[in-house]
Amino acid sequence: MITYGVTDIQNKPSLIKAMDVAQIIDKRKHTTLGYFISSKYDNLIKPIIEKIDREEKLSKLKKLKQHQDLEFSELGVDDGIK
Repeated sequence: MITYGVTDIQNKPSLIKAMDVAQIIDKRKHTTLGYFISSKYDNLIKPIIEKIDREEKLSKLKKLKQHQDLEFSELGVDDGIK
């Protein structure tokens, strides 16, 4: 993967047109700011990102349900959801 600094992109914006996949870094702070992925890969990446989002949301909902189940069991109440 090619790495570009923020200053490089600011000085030569045409670099973005030439990029396919690149890591954007701040060379002064030595930190990764993010990744650039060309829009031509949008059809490949979008379903993967949506799947990851769904899985994360389901995971959070399951944790919340477990937490609620614990609270209800402490109170002796059944929420009726299986």
